[in-house]
Amino acid sequence: REYDRLIRDYAALNRELEELKDEPAETLDGHRVSLYANIGLLNDIAFAHMHGAQGVGLYRTEIPFLTHRDFPSEEEQYSLYKRVVEGMAGKPVTIRTLDIGADKYPSYIRSASVEPNPVLGWRSIRISLEVEEVFKTQLRAVLRVGDLGRVRLLIPMVSSLEEILKVKELLAEAKEELGREGTPFDRQMELGVMVEVPSAVQLADRFLREVDFLSIGTNDLIQYILAVDRSNRRVASLYEPLHPAVLAALQQTIDAGKREGKRVALCGEMAGDPLCALLLLGMGLEEFSMGSLYVPAIKKTIRSITYQVAKAAAQIVLEMDTVGEIKKYLFDQMRELEMLELLEMYH
Repeated sequence: REYDRLIRDYAALNRELEELKDEPAETLDGHRVSLYANIGLLNDIAFAHMHGAQGVGLYRTEIPFLTHRDFPSEEEQYSLYKRVVEGMAGKPVTIRTLDIGADKYPSYIRSASVEPNPVLGWRSIRISLEVEEVFKTQLRAVLRVGDLGRVRLLIPMVSSLEEILKVKELLAEAKEELGREGTPFDRQMELGVMVEVPSAVQLADRFLREVDFLSIGTNDLIQYILAVDRSNRRVASLYEPLHPAVLAALQQTIDAGKREGKRVALCGEMAGDPLCALLLLGMGLEEFSMGSLYVPAIKKTIRSITYQVAKAAAQIVLEMDTVGEIKKYLFDQMRELEMLELLEMYH
């Protein structure tokens, strides 16, 4: 009942924010950022439009893999991706390749033995690179649908440069095959990787010399940095997006993008939290991707402050030592902006 009440209250708040739907996500002094939606189902497309998302920053492709009896064929995948791209009506769509493992294996590839630590085990890009033909099938489907709209390709849980180089090798093979067949595809599709493990943070500069953009997946990155399983009640309180070590990792990644002149996005839950969004804005993040429902609240947050004030706040926070003082400072900032109602809905 409490969750139902929160959902109703948040829906009511979003109705109040509906007037912002067609307004840009722009600070009071003219600094613009992009607000995208995370989607996994076709129904999510309507909500992305309803709440004013500028595109899809993360399309999770694993759902058909989890629901089919076998790997979906190229045509099945192409048909599905086509509906997403056409449904977004010209807005950009970032398609993430298969991200399974840990708690979500399809029945037809489940390992007979239980892994001692599945979160550190056989998952995401590690699976894709072991089933190359299946992976190449997905790459072909994404490349083909790129001919229909603005599509970017995103690779999950990359931890080494070797993985990026192998993906690029398979991508080149897929392009060569499609070219020989005379099948239309996007020859210039942008390639990005997710920053979800600490090694990706450390190698962000090197990664960006091989790819076009980075997308920070904070849900996993926070767990790996802090060694905390957020679904474990005994330690879930230690899962803290505003931990100084997490913020340092985010700043390091964003700065790497600016040095290389490449885009850095963030598609974890932090992007949809007004408290965090205020800080991320000041840290220089330019692409936020979140559940569609949160887009209006984040837009209101961004439109309520100047970029200069946000940058100054970020500089102060990055010098702080504890989560407590960081939260207190950010809450005080939100109080000054008269934005506490948004925080009550989120927190």
